[in-house]
Amino acid sequence: MGALGHFLERRGIPTTGISLVREHTERVRPPRALWVTFELGRPMGVPDDPPFQRRVVRAALDLLARTDGPLIADYPEHVESPADFSGWACPISLAPADISSIDAEIDRLAVWHDRAAARHGRTTVGVSGLDMAAAGRLVAQALDGALPPAQALKEAVDDLRAYYLEAASAFPDPGSPAARKQWFWDETRLARALLALQPKLAASDDPQHKILANLTLIPAAERHRLG
Repeated sequence: MGALGHFLERRGIPTTGISLVREHTERVRPPRALWVTFELGRPMGVPDDPPFQRRVVRAALDLLARTDGPLIADYPEHVESPADFSGWACPISLAPADISSIDAEIDRLAVWHDRAAARHGRTTVGVSGLDMAAAGRLVAQALDGALPPAQALKEAVDDLRAYYLEAASAFPDPGSPAARKQWFWDETRLARALLALQPKLAASDDPQHKILANLTLIPAAERHRLG
């Protein structure tokens, strides 16, 4: 996006953006960037907090008045990540099972995802065009060695992760976003399936499968779980 900003600026269109990885932004040197310290995937900061998100957007838009770029401005507000997960528990049974058997897990979460979507009036699930059962089958097939195209698999995994985390937000005691991510990687069959799938993709002859394995399938914060 930073490179695109230079292209648009040369045609007289001022640009601004939000940076989550300062090192990348310093290399690209976009015309204007607002650097935030929020976790990856949350460029607006606090979920379900419109006033906070408006402040972030306004700070990025205010940079349009600056003509001294390329520049990186630091956003002053920080979001603390609570480390205490005590008292939070998943209200459904996710008993250990074969990692490729995630259909039942997906089905058990359906009612919670429906409640989350109804509460917030939206969902981020849908980029793959698959229902969640079909997305789960795609992951299971990949585990069995029938690797689908990398983009289709990435979109299915993105939808599944969003589905799980949105469902968890409707649990009776949903905890913090960090707690829900911890639950996902510690307790779900899907997470175990993704961890088992990573080396299979990394060993593929398809360069796109390798990119998926090494960059996006497992977040950097969870890569210590790989054997």
